[in-house]
Amino acid sequence: MLTVQEFVQNISEDFKKVFPEVRVEDKFIRLGTEVTHVELPINGMYKEYQVTDYESIKKLYLKISKEILNQYKFKVDYNNVYPMLKSRDFGKGENNIQFYREQTFLDVDTLYVTDAGEVFRFILKTDDVDFDMMKKAAWGNLNKMRNPLVKLDTTLEIYTLKFTTDYNSTLLLSTALQNQICKKIGRDYLFAIPSATTLIVAKLRHEYIKIIESLIMIDNDPNKISSKIYRCKNGIFDIIDEGH
Repeated sequence: MLTVQEFVQNISEDFKKVFPEVRVEDKFIRLGTEVTHVELPINGMYKEYQVTDYESIKKLYLKISKEILNQYKFKVDYNNVYPMLKSRDFGKGENNIQFYREQTFLDVDTLYVTDAGEVFRFILKTDDVDFDMMKKAAWGNLNKMRNPLVKLDTTLEIYTLKFTTDYNSTLLLSTALQNQICKKIGRDYLFAIPSATTLIVAKLRHEYIKIIESLIMIDNDPNKISSKIYRCKNGIFDIIDEGH
């Protein structure tokens, strides 16, 4: 029969194969995070082990812990889920958080969020989500948004969005905004998405590149996305060469 110390060591190692965080405390083995966790009493588990066997106790407490933690798994509200463009570096190295993300441009990914008003909650790979349904709902919700393109200056064919929202850059990919761009500018144009709230779209003219670079530099939204200038030609997106 295992001693208490041996039992704790063995079952902790087995828990680590299943749960991302396992910590042995004074009288408990703690599974999960600060937000969602289970505390299993060491003495209680050991007493049950003494009258049965190790494998039975391990399976029992794995089952109990999974059931408790799954009660608190994040559920997506499909009515309030949206795509959001972010730098490819966003979230990298932050405690190995596994954001659900897809590459959109060379230096930009699409992530997905639930919008609770003042707070965004990013969708994770570990969430209890039908990802195909979630993405369909997210793009459908984005396409319901309306935000008119307006000229920055009456003498220039450089446009931005009239209203400031956290989805302005992402709206570039919406059907409604693509239709606006096609009508105002055509299917061959320049654009920049320096931050979440800023979208710049311009007619394809070499002299506009310097102006767009200046607009990127003065954008004061801290939620940066990309410092690049892109060209869209018939639905194909490419970064403008540094030498223009």
